[in-house]
Amino acid sequence: MRAWRANWVVAVVAGLLSAGGAVSGLGRHRIPLEIDLLSAAGMTLAIGLSPLAPLAVLLVVTGAAVAYQAAGWDTPLLILAMVAALYHLTLRYSRRVSWTAALLCGTFWWATSAFRAPEQLWTLPALSSFAWAGLAVAYAESVRNRRAYVAEVEDRARRAEQSREDEVRRRVAEERLRIARELHDVVAHHMAVINVQAGAAVFALSRQPAAAEPPLNHIRRASGIVLKELAAIVGLLRQPGDNEPHQPQPGLDRLPELLESFTAAGATIEFAQVGDVRPLPAAGNLAAYRITQEALTNARKHGDGGPIRVRFSYQRDRLQLEISNGAGPSRTQESGYGLIGMRERAAAAGGAVDAAKTEKDQFCVRVSLPAPWQPEE
Repeated sequence: MRAWRANWVVAVVAGLLSAGGAVSGLGRHRIPLEIDLLSAAGMTLAIGLSPLAPLAVLLVVTGAAVAYQAAGWDTPLLILAMVAALYHLTLRYSRRVSWTAALLCGTFWWATSAFRAPEQLWTLPALSSFAWAGLAVAYAESVRNRRAYVAEVEDRARRAEQSREDEVRRRVAEERLRIARELHDVVAHHMAVINVQAGAAVFALSRQPAAAEPPLNHIRRASGIVLKELAAIVGLLRQPGDNEPHQPQPGLDRLPELLESFTAAGATIEFAQVGDVRPLPAAGNLAAYRITQEALTNARKHGDGGPIRVRFSYQRDRLQLEISNGAGPSRTQESGYGLIGMRERAAAAGGAVDAAKTEKDQFCVRVSLPAPWQPEE
């Protein structure tokens, strides 16, 4: 809208100058006043309409200029209409079209002026039409290049903003997934323990009330752990920004405590550890603990009640975990979200998880995690 108004302002100013020159008779030779004023009005209209139809305006203006020159009339301001038409033509069409139009217009203007005065064929006034046409196209090219540059910068800014938004959404999704894993691992394990102990307490209360005290104490301890873990996760959600949780994440240093909680719940665990024990990277340490916790919970929930075998094997640059038990009738390879969460945790730490039934009707979870040697300080 602003460019349209500016174009019409230029058109009106050019028309007023042309009309003033016609009335004063400056630079005119035998041009009737009526025709001169009509040409001023036509030039104003041509400049104003040049953004809409530059090619048509250019043809009309060139034709009018040739007719004026052939009649022996000078039209010094009519060339402004040609400049305006060439300017808008360059903005709309390709460079080849605009420069070809400029060359043809300049040639027609030069040829007609030379036809009227052959002795002025190579004078500056006769050749000025080429200069005006070239100036119009060159200026329009610079404007178009600048507009293209600004558009490219704005497009890059939009893409950068979109990338930032996508990154924020991706990080939010990853954080939600991580929190979902933590909630699942914590709640599923301890609720399974509480469920087993509650059943034992109910059984004891009906037969030996004194024997119900240990299961109830275990329920109290497990529920307290659940509340602490949930409070830590909720506290993480309440923290602004990307701050890390204040409470340290569990790792393999808490493995004995984890195994003891299952044995206290009545599970039989056969634990074996081979190789040189060494610390794992933070992500792998958390993944090893949580995957072991989830595998034990699934084995306790879905297994046949037999012993659960846990094997930690420290190899050259990997930690191999195996948690196996007798498969119950409802045990499947993709039951619930537990196995999905284990695979996601292992993948985030650079490892892998394989879970399947064996030929001996055992369900085995095999985990491979990076365990590089740490140089001694």
